[in-house]
Amino acid sequence: MKEKGKLISRRKFLELGAFTGLGVMIPSLFTIGCGSQARQETATLPTRTARNAAGIDRYIDPLPVPARLQPDTGRYEGQDYYEIRMSEFQQEMHGQLPATTVWGFEGRTPGPLIEARRDRPVRIKWINDDLPRTHLLKDAIDPTLDNMATMPGVRTVIHLHGGHTLPQFDGLPNAWSTPGASQTGSSFVEGDFIYPNSQQSCMLWYHDHAMAITRLNVYAGLAGPYLIRDDVEDSLGLPAGDYEIPLVIQDRDFNDDGSLSYPTKGVTAEHPVWTPMFLGSIPLVNGKAYPYLEVEPRRYRLRLLNGSQARSYNLWFDIQGSAHGVDVIGSDGGLLPAAVPAGKFLISPAERFDIIIDFSALPMGTVLTLKNDAPAPYPAGGGAQPQIGELMQIRVSRGLQSEDTTTAAASLALPALPALSPTPGIASRVINLENIEGATGRLQLQINNKLFRDPVEEQPRDGTTEIWEFVNLTEEAHPLHLHLTQFQILNRQPLDQINYWYAKEAWRAGQGPKPDPNQYVTGPAVAPPPESAGWKDTALAMPSEILRIVAPFSLPDGAARPASYVYHCHILEHEDNEMMRPFEVV
Repeated sequence: MKEKGKLISRRKFLELGAFTGLGVMIPSLFTIGCGSQARQETATLPTRTARNAAGIDRYIDPLPVPARLQPDTGRYEGQDYYEIRMSEFQQEMHGQLPATTVWGFEGRTPGPLIEARRDRPVRIKWINDDLPRTHLLKDAIDPTLDNMATMPGVRTVIHLHGGHTLPQFDGLPNAWSTPGASQTGSSFVEGDFIYPNSQQSCMLWYHDHAMAITRLNVYAGLAGPYLIRDDVEDSLGLPAGDYEIPLVIQDRDFNDDGSLSYPTKGVTAEHPVWTPMFLGSIPLVNGKAYPYLEVEPRRYRLRLLNGSQARSYNLWFDIQGSAHGVDVIGSDGGLLPAAVPAGKFLISPAERFDIIIDFSALPMGTVLTLKNDAPAPYPAGGGAQPQIGELMQIRVSRGLQSEDTTTAAASLALPALPALSPTPGIASRVINLENIEGATGRLQLQINNKLFRDPVEEQPRDGTTEIWEFVNLTEEAHPLHLHLTQFQILNRQPLDQINYWYAKEAWRAGQGPKPDPNQYVTGPAVAPPPESAGWKDTALAMPSEILRIVAPFSLPDGAARPASYVYHCHILEHEDNEMMRPFEVV
C-alpha cells in the first residue's frame, strides 16, 4: 500500500477529527488488509460540553414563517431589484434559551423568502459591509485548510443553489470579498448578481459559498429560501398564501449562554480545528428549535429544504405511532411528472422536497409530529452520535377559514418529465470519492485524488448531455451537488469497493491498467425511487456504490466560454476540505 494518498478507514477518519457528540464510541466498518480478517475497532472521540436536546422543552414556540422580501420593480426595467444586507444580530432560537448571536440576511436567519417569476431576472446587491471584522466562530477557523493561511477570517460570497446562472454570478468559492471589499478573492466580481430564473417553478436556496469557510458562514446563519414561480404552477390549483409554508431544517448545538456551539479543537497537528462532520443535537425549523404549527383541516403545501451541515433525515409525520401519508409533487429542480404517495422520505443536505399534506379528514385537536429515524452519520450511524428523533409538531387546531378549493394531489395535472439521453460519442465520466491521508497524517476528502486548485479535468461541451458516474470509496454517504445544471438520476449499482480501490491504486502506481468500476459491480443497477426521479441538483452517493446521473450542460445566454463552475459534496465540512472540484463548459 502506498504511503501517500492512501484510503482511510472509518476508524482512522474519525481519529483525525471529532464528530460532535457527548463522548462517542464508533465501530469501524471497514478494514484494509490483504487476506486479513476484518476486526471490529472503535475510536473514542472527545467530549464536548453544550446544551443538548434534553436541556429544553419541546413545542413551546410557534413556527416562524419566512417573510417574502419585496423587490424594487422600477429601478431596472424588466428586473426585480433587491439590496440584501448581511449582519450580526441576536435571535431567539428557543423560549428557554438566551438569545443567540448569529449572522443572517436582513436581520433574520434563515434569511427572507425571495420569490421570482420564470424568465424575469432578479438582480441582487449582496452587501456584507455590516458584518464584523472578526468571525463569529473565529475559534473554529482552521488555518491548515488549503489556502486558509493567506485568507482573511471574514469573507463571503453568495451562491444561488440550483440556479441556472452565469459563472460570474454563481458565487464561486474564490469570488469572496471581505466587508467593504477591502480584500477580494481571485474570482471576485464587483457589482450586482443577476439571476435569469430561466427554469421551471421550483425551490432554490441561497447561502454563503466562500472558499474553505462555507461550513462556518452557513452555520453562523447565512442561508435562506428562494422560490421560482411560473404559469404551469399557477394553473394547478395548489395550496397558496398562508397554506404554502417553507420549512428550512437545520441542526445546531448551543452553549448554556445561548451562543452557537461548534467544534474548536481537533485531534492532530495537521488539522488542529477542522472536524470531518458536524452533527448537532437540536433541530431548528425556520430558525426555531422544536416549533409547533397550527393548521386548519385542509390541504397544505410544504416546501422542505435540508439546510443542515451534514445530517440526512428520513422523515415522516407521525400520529400516535402511525405515519400520516403525504404526496411528494416536486424535488430540487421542480415538479415531478406525477404525485408520489409517501409515508417516509429521505432528504440529504441541500435537497428539497415539495409535498402536499391533507389534514381535512383529521379531527380537530389531532397532533402530528415530524419524526426522523435516519442514522447519523448516514447511513451506518455511529453508536452514541447525537440523534434527532423529532423536529416539530403540527396541530390541527384552527377553524376552517374558507372552503378548500385546491386540487387533490392524485388529480394534479403535473408536467411531463423529458427523457434525457447522453450525447452520442461522449464517454461516461468516472468520479471517485475518497478519504485521503497524506504522508504527514493530513486528512483530505478528495475527488479523483485531486485538490481544488489542480487543473480542470471535466470539460463538457455546451449543449451536450453526459453521464457522470460517482464511485463512493468512503463509508459515509456524500450529497453531490453540480452547479449550473439540473440533472436526473439514472441509477445506482452496488460495487466491490475494496477490489476496485486496489486496482485503482495499482494503476496510479504504474502497476496495472486503469480500472473500470463497472467491472467491479456486484449486483444490478437500480432506478431511483419515484420521489427522486425528477430534476435534481443534489444526489446522495452511497458507500460501495456507483451513482449515475445524466446531466445536460447548457450555458445561459451571454456566457463566455470556457465557463467555470464547481461540483462538490454538500456536507459542508467535506466541501471545505477538498471534496470540491472545478469544471468548465467549453
